[in-house]
Amino acid sequence: MADITVGVQAYCKLLLHSAKYPHCSVNGVLLAEDTKSKDHKAVRFADSIPLFHLSLGLAPMLEIALVQIDTYCRSKGLVIAGYYQANENYDDNQLSFVAKTVGKKIQEYFPDACVFQIDNTRVNPESVQEVYRVHVMRDNSWKELDRSKSTSEEETRRTASELLRSAAQRKLLDFDNHLDNVKNDWRNPELSELIATYI
Repeated sequence: MADITVGVQAYCKLLLHSAKYPHCSVNGVLLAEDTKSKDHKAVRFADSIPLFHLSLGLAPMLEIALVQIDTYCRSKGLVIAGYYQANENYDDNQLSFVAKTVGKKIQEYFPDACVFQIDNTRVNPESVQEVYRVHVMRDNSWKELDRSKSTSEEETRRTASELLRSAAQRKLLDFDNHLDNVKNDWRNPELSELIATYI
């Protein structure tokens, strides 16, 4: 299994997506640097794309989103390599059927794919721990990864806390927002620039 590193853009966007819709399930995909190799020793998640907060399991909308995201990835030297989800119920930290299914589909194209299950209890500015648990495919089922194999830097978590304190989640746009109004850019360039100013 490859070692996993989560960059500041990827971490902050998945956290802000969860914080923007605390009353809903949310999901998205994680983009990794494309190493052009099937034998990955490390996976670095560089960015994340927020998908939905209304209905996570609608296949046609998910397919449309993934096609657009895949095209975007090719232009940036990235690959869809992970999936994240926060469940609607505050105390529910189990992988849902949707998370397992989408994760499996991503794994068909990226063998070291991961599913990040967000722990809602950690989505707050005071959290010093990573807000998710990482799952990888082993023996044809999703297993939680040892925390030592997945890292986000302390500076990344500090940046995420500062963004939450400043209510930056209001700037985040997901694919549901884009489907409501195509002027809403799911790539979140303004938010990316804001995150970069904290680094």
